Amino acid sequence: MRMKQLDTLRALAMGLVMIAHYGGRAVNDHIPIGAGSVGVGLFFTLSGFLITGILLQSFEAGVESKSRAWLDFYARRLLRLVPPYYAVIAALVLLGIAPIATSWPWDIAYLSNVNIARGGTETVFWSLSVEEQFYLFWPFVIGFAPRRWLVPAIFAMIGFSLLFKLGVVLGGYNTRTVNRLLFGNLTLLGAGCLLAVVSYRAARANCFTWYEGAARRWFTLAAWTCLALAVLSWSLFPKEGGMVRYFTNDLLCGTFYAWLVLQAAIGVRGRLRPVFDNGVLQYLGRISYGLYLLHNFMPDIVTKLFGPMPKYQAAPIVVALTFGTCILSWHFFEKPILGLKRYFWNSRLKNPVSPTDEPPSDNSSPQAAARAY
Repeated sequence: MRMKQLDTLRALAMGLVMIAHYGGRAVNDHIPIGAGSVGVGLFFTLSGFLITGILLQSFEAGVESKSRAWLDFYARRLLRLVPPYYAVIAALVLLGIAPIATSWPWDIAYLSNVNIARGGTETVFWSLSVEEQFYLFWPFVIGFAPRRWLVPAIFAMIGFSLLFKLGVVLGGYNTRTVNRLLFGNLTLLGAGCLLAVVSYRAARANCFTWYEGAARRWFTLAAWTCLALAVLSWSLFPKEGGMVRYFTNDLLCGTFYAWLVLQAAIGVRGRLRPVFDNGVLQYLGRISYGLYLLHNFMPDIVTKLFGPMPKYQAAPIVVALTFGTCILSWHFFEKPILGLKRYFWNSRLKNPVSPTDEPPSDNSSPQAAARAY
C-alpha cells in the first residue's frame, strides 16, 4: 500500500513554500514560524524518514553486497532528482535568469548552499544541495553502523548541528546564510531518521506498532507542546539575532514534523481525513519536486518572455505556466525516466503496520510505500 497521505503532506509543504515566495511580507509576517521555514522543514523531515526506511530494509533484504545496495540507491536517486534539476538549470541559463545564469557551476555541483554561505544570492536550490550532501554520508552510516548504534548516532548528529550553530555565533558569521549548510539542518533531517529507525522492527520499515498507549499519548503531547513553544518563540523573539529561536526552532519544530509525518504514514483519520485523502492534493504532492524547482523563477521567466507587466496581470500567467509546465514535465519527462528504476534493484517496502494491526507474515505481498522515492 502506497502511503498516499505523504503525498498530501508534500503538497501542503509545497503550498507553504509558494506562499512564502508569492505572498510577500504582508502575508508572511503573519504566518507563525514562517511559511517557507515550515515547508522546507517538513520536506527535510519527510526525506530523512523515507530514505532511512528504504536504506534499512535494502541492506537486510538479501542484496548480494553492500556495494550493490549503495550503487542501486544512488542510481535511483539520480534518476529521480538530477534530470529535472539539470533541465531547469539549463533553461534558466539559456534565458539568462539571475542569479542562476552566473551561479550555475555551484548549482550543478549541488553546492548552492556553499555559494550562499560565502555571500552568493540565495535560491531555493540550497535545500536540494543539503539533501544531496546528506545522501553522501547517511547511506554509509546505515550500511556500517550496528542497528543498536543508530539512535545514538542520530542524537550525536543533532548535537553536532547545535555545536555548529554555536560556532557560527561565536565566530560572528551570518546565522541565516551559514545555516544553509548541511550542518545547520541535521536536526530536521535527524528527526525523520529517528522516526524511521524507531519504526523499523522485525526487519521491516514502517512498523508503527510502538505508537500506542503511553507512547502515543506522550509523543502527541510532546509534539503539540513543541509546536506551541515554537509559535511562542516566534511571537516573542526577533528573527534576526534571536538566539533563542536560532538554537531551539529546529528541535521544537522537528519534533512536531516527525509526529505529523507519522500521522500521515499511519493514515490521518477523523475530520481531516478527506483533506489528506484528497486526490488533487496527492497529485500535487507527486509533482511537488518540479513545482519546487521552478516556481520561484517563473515570475522572472514571464517577465523575460512577455515583458514587464503589473502583478495582477502577471500572477495568473505565472501560476498557469508553473503548474502547466510541471504537469507536462511529470508525465512526459520525469515519469518516463523514473521507469528506468526497474533496472536497479531495491527492496520494495512492505505494507505499513499501524498500531492496531498485527504484523503480517513474511510472505505478505510487498508494496511500494513511497514510490516517489
